[in-house]
Amino acid sequence: MEQYVAGLEQTLQQVLFSNDSNQIKEATKALNTQFFADANCVPALVHIIQSSQQKEIRQLSAVELRKQIVAWWSKLEIEVRTNVKAKLLEIILNEQEPLPRHSTARVIATVGRIEIPESTWNELLTFLFQCSSSPNAGHREVGVYVIYAIFEVTDAFADNLRQLLELFSRTIVDPDSQVVRITTVQALGKMADFIDEEQKDEIAMFSELVPHMVNVLQQCLNDSDEESAAKCFDVFDTLLLLEVPILSKHIQNLIQFFLSIGGNKTYEPVMRVQGLSFLMWAIVYKKTKIQRLKLVTPMIQALMPIAAEEEPEDIDEDSPARLAFKVINTLATNLPPQQVFPVALEGILAYMANSDPLYRKAAMVTLAVLVEGSVDFIRPKFSDLLLIVCAGLQDPEAEVRRAACMALSSFAEEFDQEVAENHATLLPLVFNLMNEPTPEITKQACNALDAILEGLGENILQYLPVLMEKLLHMLDHAKGETRAIVVAAIGSAAHASGTEFAPYFPEVMKRLQHLMTLHSNEDELMLRAVSTDALGAIAAAVGKDAFRPYLNDLMNLAMEGLLLDNNRLRECGYYFFAGIAQVFEDEFSPYLAGIMPQLINSCQLDENNTRFDQDNEDGDEDEETAEDLNYVFRSAIADEKEVAADTIGEFFQHTRSAFLPYVESSVKELVALTTHMSDGVRKASCGALFNFLRTFYKLSNCEEWRAGLPVAVPLHDNVSQLNSLVMPAILAIWEDEDDKMVVVQICQEMVETVKLCGPGVIAEQINTIAEHLNAIYEKKAYCQQELADDEGLLDEDEQAEFDALLISSASDLVGALAAALGESFIPFAKVFIPHIAKYYKKSKPTSERSMAIGCLGEIAAGMLGGITEFTEVIFPIALKGLSDEEAEVRSNAAYTVGALCQNTSLDISSQYPNILTALYPLFQGQNLDNVTDNACGAVARMIMKHPNAVPVEQVLPVFIQALPLKRDYEENEPVYKLLFSLIRSQNAWVFANLAQILAIFAEILPKEDELKAHTRAEMIEIVKGLNQQFPALNIGASPLSAFIQ
Repeated sequence: MEQYVAGLEQTLQQVLFSNDSNQIKEATKALNTQFFADANCVPALVHIIQSSQQKEIRQLSAVELRKQIVAWWSKLEIEVRTNVKAKLLEIILNEQEPLPRHSTARVIATVGRIEIPESTWNELLTFLFQCSSSPNAGHREVGVYVIYAIFEVTDAFADNLRQLLELFSRTIVDPDSQVVRITTVQALGKMADFIDEEQKDEIAMFSELVPHMVNVLQQCLNDSDEESAAKCFDVFDTLLLLEVPILSKHIQNLIQFFLSIGGNKTYEPVMRVQGLSFLMWAIVYKKTKIQRLKLVTPMIQALMPIAAEEEPEDIDEDSPARLAFKVINTLATNLPPQQVFPVALEGILAYMANSDPLYRKAAMVTLAVLVEGSVDFIRPKFSDLLLIVCAGLQDPEAEVRRAACMALSSFAEEFDQEVAENHATLLPLVFNLMNEPTPEITKQACNALDAILEGLGENILQYLPVLMEKLLHMLDHAKGETRAIVVAAIGSAAHASGTEFAPYFPEVMKRLQHLMTLHSNEDELMLRAVSTDALGAIAAAVGKDAFRPYLNDLMNLAMEGLLLDNNRLRECGYYFFAGIAQVFEDEFSPYLAGIMPQLINSCQLDENNTRFDQDNEDGDEDEETAEDLNYVFRSAIADEKEVAADTIGEFFQHTRSAFLPYVESSVKELVALTTHMSDGVRKASCGALFNFLRTFYKLSNCEEWRAGLPVAVPLHDNVSQLNSLVMPAILAIWEDEDDKMVVVQICQEMVETVKLCGPGVIAEQINTIAEHLNAIYEKKAYCQQELADDEGLLDEDEQAEFDALLISSASDLVGALAAALGESFIPFAKVFIPHIAKYYKKSKPTSERSMAIGCLGEIAAGMLGGITEFTEVIFPIALKGLSDEEAEVRSNAAYTVGALCQNTSLDISSQYPNILTALYPLFQGQNLDNVTDNACGAVARMIMKHPNAVPVEQVLPVFIQALPLKRDYEENEPVYKLLFSLIRSQNAWVFANLAQILAIFAEILPKEDELKAHTRAEMIEIVKGLNQQFPALNIGASPLSAFIQ
């Protein structure tokens, strides 16, 4: 045995200290084949840890011993095990070096994980209590650290929580050792995972220790001990995520404490960043508590001065200012905008008036990060806020102009229509900034331009010559990241200008085709990736005929890009392929065989098998670096999987039957991705699966579905089989989904699918779907739950806009289900209509009032006569909505009134005068076209249902004056159905005004996308009939002549 031990120690020394890589390789091989293949390695390693004079050898031996115990412990004689356990306790008390001691503690924890559940090491807990209560500070450190190490790997002490909490109540205030206090905080963080909600006493005991934990962290900050402070920060972050309310009663003090850390310039930036990071997670997980304690205002007031500090040049480096912006963004996206935006705006206005450019920069960036969660709340104030942004764009200081570009980008992404309407003001400002010599301003100006172009539409045409000249010049002369942004802007310009981009196509192709060959470094690969992506948009703009000569070469380059081991390049390659598939459809099919294996491979990428997964738990700094690298690596893989899933769905949609050989393997991967840890991947996989269902349905060419249950028109077998795989998988993740936006995606995709495929796709799951929807309305869905907060809901009139979006998406699905089920929806309507009706009251935001009335209208339209028993609930709401202060609400109210009048069997014709009085103002001076469109639809439905209850000859002049419809073309159906009926019945007023009506027909007939095919055909027949009946109308010499041949 002595020779074995000596050989093992010598081999370990070669591994550690040799400079010869071959010798290290041979020594490592010897360890695995000669020493670690024998159970004797366990007592041998224990002996080396106990006897070696070299701390590095003791450390390595302990690390290896932990692994070998896992492999060999059960094969050791009981006597040997008993001896090893005794020696380990002796070793750890005598070990003076931290790293070997910590590694030995983890060995003890590994043995404990095996022995404690079997009650074969009962003396361990007694030993640890004795150590932790010893007069010797070193022993106390050992005792608490071993407890911490055991909690890291096992719940073996879960039955001893109360005793341990009593112990920790003493060690957390250890009079001599900060190490004991810090380790106690770490041990508490691990212990918290094993406390159940029912253990009220333990929760209370733990909660009493929180102020002491704060004191420990404060001491670390005072001592500038970054490493120990980081450990404490991690524990506080962990406690936020628990389902037990350990922190609940301390939230106010903790928020104030962490705000003070973030704002204290005497602390190192890294510690301030960690303090601000806690605030970000507190907002996410304790938002109800924060609202109830009215902490939003003091938080914003404390964060804005931090936001006005200088930022480091490295854009990837976190700083207090950057974290302050992230916290403000988290407030905006998680809390009601009524509570966040007015306070922040007050600060923004004050900071914009400050002579210090850092304050003005902070104002601009704050405005940029606020937009995401406050869109509907901000919309009425858009013009005033845009003036602030324009002032920033013209600020004398470069850093303020740069920040203003960021604000403008945010505005353009969320208010694309409003920004497009202000193009004459904004684009000259952006063009000026693109000419500046400062690269950062040029880059951000191009970003802003890119965002504006996305929504500019035909407004771009007047700028296109100047814009393309400028962009091509910049592409040829700009450096670094700016070139990539210029390429993206060219893609957006193509998207906005469509076929008008053709004159610039050759020059652009010459440059981008070259950029798609670059591969020498990361910058070149990024430029290649963005160029690949942009070419997909360019292909859609110029069309297949213009793009076809370049197609094969570009496809080959994009395929080559997939093999260059760059996640971003693969993502952009997939975007490009999806765009090309949309443009070329069947012509794209030959490329599927080469691309699909790559897409499937991306779906199957293993995020856990990375080169950074090393068993080096005792080098704390190395471990954190590995974790950071793993996070970046896994995030990049998740992004790639998200795009791959989207692309697979697009391929099937556009190549249809050519894709059938890949359906089975694709569905298998997509279903697996629905449970991925990334919310983006879950959204993409759900979207692709629904896309598969819709595409299969279109391929089946089955009879048009009919509303109601049981299903009147069964799904095709292929659709049914796919549905039996997809829908259960989707509903399973919906139930346990913790991300609101994934549930929003599910609802939106299901709406589109149900509208296309009818009741067949949801017939078997309708009760489960209804339960999930009801949970959302009752705010009991898993994604709506806030951890460890049992104090009830806040005022429902104020909620974050993302929360409101969830309710809105659920309501869209309710409307789609009503249309699919018709009168079979009655039992579900009894549940949902009261929920939805609650959202129409004056105190609710515009978006929610609009959603409520619109959803009630969809239900009334879908249920047909089944709506009758709900008439007295819906009618007063809809009538009140006609005079709402917001145009969007009035529009939906008009639609709802019309649908109700058309479908209810209850005679409400006595209310027609009140309805017509309320509708009349909607025909004049509306700033939203669809208000008048929906009013026309309502009038048409009313006349068709009860013609004698409407003074037709008084109503028709106003009605006809509003035609043709400007925006809501769905309402063309009732509008022209009424006109056709009046013409056929030879209505006197209509016949006296045929010329005016024919002029309307002449205007709308050429616009095929505004009329359904059957309505268009009927209109042409009417025109032909009138031409024969009334030759004096001279239709053959009018624009309608083309339709009477």
